[in-house]
Amino acid sequence: MSQAPSTTGKTQAVPVIAYILLIACALMWGSNHVVARGVNASVPLAALAFWRWVVALLLLLPVCMGKVARDWPLIRQGWKPIFLIGTTGTFMFTIAIYLAAYNTTAVNTGLLNATTPIWVLLFAALLTADKPRMTQWVGVLVAGLGTAVIIAKGDINVFLEMNFVSGDLFALISAMIWAAYSMLLKYAPRGIHPFSLIFAAIVVGLLYLTPIYLWSILINGDPYFTRLDPAWPDMIKIAYIGVGPAFLGYLFWNRGVGMVGAANAGVFLYLMPAFASVLAIIFLGEELHLYHLGGIALIAVGIWRATRRHVSKPAPAKTA
Repeated sequence: MSQAPSTTGKTQAVPVIAYILLIACALMWGSNHVVARGVNASVPLAALAFWRWVVALLLLLPVCMGKVARDWPLIRQGWKPIFLIGTTGTFMFTIAIYLAAYNTTAVNTGLLNATTPIWVLLFAALLTADKPRMTQWVGVLVAGLGTAVIIAKGDINVFLEMNFVSGDLFALISAMIWAAYSMLLKYAPRGIHPFSLIFAAIVVGLLYLTPIYLWSILINGDPYFTRLDPAWPDMIKIAYIGVGPAFLGYLFWNRGVGMVGAANAGVFLYLMPAFASVLAIIFLGEELHLYHLGGIALIAVGIWRATRRHVSKPAPAKTA
């Protein structure tokens, strides 16, 4: 995993592909919220979390086994950070975000989960040598304002009338977990292939999720996949969540963080509600409003401010 570029001194140019990957990641995760609306009432939480990662693992196996075999010495040597990466990113975040989605409103979940970039910057400032710049803080705040505009639909009364429940705590915890996961990525073994890292992280996550899934079936009497009959519509949605948000989303995020650093990457998470709104308009028939455009514009400005590279001024020439 490549290291994040330094923010001190003369900065290096960031490849455009890094930002393309992060935007695509936000699109994948934004679509996850839209698809999840159709399954959270019929698919048990444990089943959704388990099959999400099983699908991603099955998709990954044909293309990663050679790389995993090559990287096995790195995986064994760096098993501690990999174990923490899998525990936070695959297991803890998945459970926390689904507990939030199953126990609170979409407005509250979106608002509290949108604090992730702030936690990423705070953790970067406290725990790493890659200190956030003032432009990053400004960008995060501007993009956060845009996210709030979309979530509140341009009406401040939405925030004044919010009733917080247990799911809100899980949404906030999920944001903090994701920030911690992003910080841990920099400790992945140097040189490990992204496929190998994701494979190892998924295996770690499934070590937790499998017994929870089996418990839900054997003890709680939950169905294997869904309560719907026929089951295939929900199974298609679960398959998409595994292919898109779980597999491609994590691959794009891990690679993007490795190229630009967690602090720069975090602000792209503000695109998730923007993409979710656009996709809901296209596929769910929701209406396009002025607050959508205003919020997306603020998010774009915030991302531009946060990711704008600082160029050091040349030192003045010495005089005799």
